[in-house]
Amino acid sequence: MDSYEVTLEEMLQARENRADRQRQLISRYAVPLISMTINIPGPQKSSPTSKYVFQEGYRILMSQLTVNQMTPLHSEAYDLLTGPEAYVAVQADARILKKWVIAIEDGHPLGRLLDLDVIGLHGRAISRDELGLNKRKCLMCEQAAHGCGRSRAHALPELLEAIEALVDSYTRKHQVVKRA
Repeated sequence: MDSYEVTLEEMLQARENRADRQRQLISRYAVPLISMTINIPGPQKSSPTSKYVFQEGYRILMSQLTVNQMTPLHSEAYDLLTGPEAYVAVQADARILKKWVIAIEDGHPLGRLLDLDVIGLHGRAISRDELGLNKRKCLMCEQAAHGCGRSRAHALPELLEAIEALVDSYTRKHQVVKRA
């Protein structure tokens, strides 16, 4: 199952399902929602590395909520063939919450591989631009990640090798055992 390659149609359906779930949770809890996925390119979205990054990212997210005395009203996580995802409903100002998750994305060693969106009560994700912050940088170079991804500036094998090196470095440095 770890070698399953998702199709574009499956990824588009997963995105639509995620948007539906976000709307449901915002409607039910009437608070901002953190929607977490991972940034791993290529057609294999459910691999030992992606699962490890997600589990570690989710642990970090929930730990930071506790440290900042924010108790989630609701949280759920899924391990899907289209990639793991989680939703966390938090009673907080959406813009402050977005700044806080950006600090995780930009400050944690695995943060570049995490995608932490904050969906406001209006149902739209708060962007870095809205907060006057720079776009995320590419894993391989100093350009904006979105532009490199769109132009396919870096070959998939190079990107996957860089991701493996980043994760291996993190696990060695933190003496964490990467689960298969």
